[in-house]
Amino acid sequence: MSDNKLIYLPIWQGKEGKGRCQISLILMDTGNGLNGLLVGGEKPHVGGVVLAIPRPSLSGKGWSADAYIMPVPGHKDVDVARKVAETLARELRCSVVVTAGIHSDHLRPEELNEIICHCDTLTQTALASLNLKD
Repeated sequence: MSDNKLIYLPIWQGKEGKGRCQISLILMDTGNGLNGLLVGGEKPHVGGVVLAIPRPSLSGKGWSADAYIMPVPGHKDVDVARKVAETLARELRCSVVVTAGIHSDHLRPEELNEIICHCDTLTQTALASLNLKD
């Protein structure tokens, strides 16, 4: 084996919220795309994976992204992962994989909305930070 091992370090990481609604997003640059981990709640886990690939919009204006979604049966984590992955892919124009696992027992509707808002905030904060590094 070679001593020259690649080590990928986070290029961005952030947290939003508290307690059972806290969400973390970690992004790593693979050199040809981003690999993200979106976890939180009381029981972080692997609930699904989304791959988003940027492409020119079909309207001819701007960019869009195609998403390929693989949920663990019975999990809805890919709903937020899809939005995160598509937004990052579209805005950064690179392939993005997001593995997501967010769970807290018996979430109230307002807590679920809070978690969704935290995911959106983390995405926008990451974009702002990564766009500054260009």
